[in-house]
Amino acid sequence: MQLLGYIRQTMPTRRIGSRISFSSDDLDKTLALELGETTSQAAPLIDDETFIRRASLDLTGNLPTPEKIKSFLADQNTNKRADYIDELLETQAYARKWARYWTSVIFYESEANKRRVNPQALEDWLAEQFHKGAPWDYITVMLISATPERNKKVKNDYGQDYGPNNFVLACENKSTELASETARIFMGISIQCAECHDHPFDNWKREQFHELAAFFHPYTYKMPSQDDPTVKTVVKPRFLLGEKPYENMKSDARRVSIAAYLAYNPKNYWFARAYVNRIWSELIGDGFYDVDSLGPDGDVVHKPVVNRIAANFRFKDFDPKWLFRLIMNSKVYQRQMRTMDSPSELFTAVRPSRLRPDVVANSVNHLTGEHPNLRKEIAQVFDMNPSLPQSALEGSIQQALLLMNQQELQQALSQSELKQKLQAISSDAELVQTLYLNILARHATPEEVERNVSYLKDSEKRDEAVEDLIWVLLNCTEFRTKR
Repeated sequence: MQLLGYIRQTMPTRRIGSRISFSSDDLDKTLALELGETTSQAAPLIDDETFIRRASLDLTGNLPTPEKIKSFLADQNTNKRADYIDELLETQAYARKWARYWTSVIFYESEANKRRVNPQALEDWLAEQFHKGAPWDYITVMLISATPERNKKVKNDYGQDYGPNNFVLACENKSTELASETARIFMGISIQCAECHDHPFDNWKREQFHELAAFFHPYTYKMPSQDDPTVKTVVKPRFLLGEKPYENMKSDARRVSIAAYLAYNPKNYWFARAYVNRIWSELIGDGFYDVDSLGPDGDVVHKPVVNRIAANFRFKDFDPKWLFRLIMNSKVYQRQMRTMDSPSELFTAVRPSRLRPDVVANSVNHLTGEHPNLRKEIAQVFDMNPSLPQSALEGSIQQALLLMNQQELQQALSQSELKQKLQAISSDAELVQTLYLNILARHATPEEVERNVSYLKDSEKRDEAVEDLIWVLLNCTEFRTKR
């Protein structure tokens, strides 16, 4: 790690980066040049109330409290949106939310024996790194260069309690799986099919895949013949861009060397671009390309924009918080939501997005208090592949039924502090506004106030009417989506 630290400190981009600035305003201008005439179709900017809910959910996975919403709306500071983004980035909730996201990225399709991995240890380690502002290259290097060892004195101890080991263990410490997942997660390149044959659509060759896999093998790596798997050929480690490590390296040193090639090779633009594309996709609802399926000839929308952001991400020492600030302070992030049918419309608005399972669970928890079994059930029912684009995600009947009928949830709502708080409010209009602020994190519109007040007045039992109104908002689409 000392060698990697030296490489990092002497990177030319560190010297260049100190002289370069790229602001959110620069980002909007760069994107406008790409969009051309389509810029005129851009959606209007969101109001403060929409912004505080969107930013809170995106950065922390939590709804803002009614008190925070009111104070934010009353704040006359013209820089309050940027200040709020800075405030959220310093919270433990920010670190935990994104630690959960990356843990899900690593484990979602893992077939590793559950007794030999510890996703919670990985999540805790990632949360610690994000909270203290660790750069993405450091986090990546720690994950890829990890060398977990089995402790035979303790049953099922494979070193999984040390967070970084779990990327390797999620890949079952298999050379081919590590090669495939390293390319997918940290370069945004899908090369797994090259394990058996040359890539059908891109330039990756079968030999390149196995040269990459050789970095992760503890001994001499042998590639099976395409025609006869019993016939194997010795393959030397070689990075995808052609670099070869020193031949007499031990296996753990080879992992460090591939981490260095991955993160610090200035020609490997995929490393920074893959991270930028994932975060952009999460915040805007669409990526510049599918998050883990880009190859040398992959289709990229508005390539100059993502390349420029990625270059500056590298100049800024791969600082995740810098990237969040850049995107979230831009107009492209702060535009209203709209579905888009063609690639030419992308980034003229933010795409409506389903909230991830932990965020839905947080929102329910916000209303009911902590119920571990309920959180676990929500996490299972709302589970989704974090690498799929929002346009490919669909809701399910099970999700709707859980919010409508789940017994523990309904009981918790009927006994909730929110219900008691609402029942103590004598003014119907004030009750409705409190209801909306607590569940949807916004004020009710005049039409919504009129409709809900009318329902309260027509109801014979006020406590049942209040419970009905809570149930209705909990089950509306707005509760489980980003607006």
